[in-house]
Amino acid sequence: MNPIIKRVLWISDYFPRPHNMTLGVWALESIYAIQRKGIEVAVLSPTPWIPKLFAFTNNLKNWHKVPFKVDIDSVNIFYPKCPHYPHRTVTKYLYNPIPYFESSFLFEWIKPAIKLIAEKYPFQAVHTNFVFPSGYIGYTIKKKYKIPFIVHERSVNRLLNANSHRLRKKSYAKIVNEADAIITPNRKMADIIEKFLHNGKKVNIIRDPGNSASIKNISFFIQAKPERYKNQRIILSVGSLIERKGHEFLVKAINLLKDEFQNIKCLIIGSGVRKNFLENLIKRLQLNQYVELLGQLPHNEVLRTMSWCDIFVLPSWNEAGGTVYGEAMTFGKPIVACKDEGIGEIVEDRVHGLLVNKKDEQSLAEAIKKLLRDEEFAAAIGRASKILAENEFNYDFAADKIIELYNKI
Repeated sequence: MNPIIKRVLWISDYFPRPHNMTLGVWALESIYAIQRKGIEVAVLSPTPWIPKLFAFTNNLKNWHKVPFKVDIDSVNIFYPKCPHYPHRTVTKYLYNPIPYFESSFLFEWIKPAIKLIAEKYPFQAVHTNFVFPSGYIGYTIKKKYKIPFIVHERSVNRLLNANSHRLRKKSYAKIVNEADAIITPNRKMADIIEKFLHNGKKVNIIRDPGNSASIKNISFFIQAKPERYKNQRIILSVGSLIERKGHEFLVKAINLLKDEFQNIKCLIIGSGVRKNFLENLIKRLQLNQYVELLGQLPHNEVLRTMSWCDIFVLPSWNEAGGTVYGEAMTFGKPIVACKDEGIGEIVEDRVHGLLVNKKDEQSLAEAIKKLLRDEEFAAAIGRASKILAENEFNYDFAADKIIELYNKI
């Protein structure tokens, strides 16, 4: 493919940073794939401004220390500091009802960084991930620099919030209608977005990948099951410890399974606001020997753990696609996910994985039980999932589709 557009600015507030390289790793992997095709990409990632005076916890100190610019494997990434705090409470009570604070107010803070990037890396198009705040920034750049911009809405929650608040809905509609192209990971989200659009404009569906170049050399990540888990059936879950990831129902499902499968061990990788809740739930159900919270791990360690687990489970809802499903499937693992989510548009139930009802520990326990009882069935599911991941969850394949779209705008 010979790209017409040679330089692109990617904008995303959800992006890896020096203290957390797993946050939004899909974005960095997507950029690697696009750059391998001959397009130069610079990144603008608005970063919460934490003054030194208020950096009194390790987490806040890490955010305070984020540098303005970092080069990661030939990708130039800019982290302009601004008063943007996408915490669920701030989002609920400020950004959703008053989108000004996530749009024009925010733009003034990052305008100098945009000017610097435009001078050093004169981009020909802007690819914005999520409508707020990135889409508004892209819309404003389009007006100033007279270049096309793409909106790539990846969040079900952000989309639903836009539909539920009058002012945000109005701003959302304005941004997506001004976009030269719109991308989303699944048909369900595309149908919602198209209700905002005028003149029959359509949404392009490009699936969230998971089979990255970094795990194409899969032998680098494959490890034997550690000695301490050698005789146990490992159920792995990876995701932020937030309500919609469904870890509560996974823990409750393990409680239903422990009597029949006394050698099961559920490992949960991730950090977040529900850590204390989950710790208390595990303690109350007396599951300390069956469930371990491993915290946040480097991405390579996550992939190595995927290589030796037996089953991958993430019973999340409002999930656009779920990169971790594709990663687990790349290692040939049977997966368990929720019905009627983005992943369900690709994964066929009982062929590539098992799909269960959301917020339902009984349905979840039955699916895990099926895979634990019937190892032949689980192995067949794993083989089919690996083939699907290689064909559908491929970053290079997604990059080709994105570049094709660049060349049309």
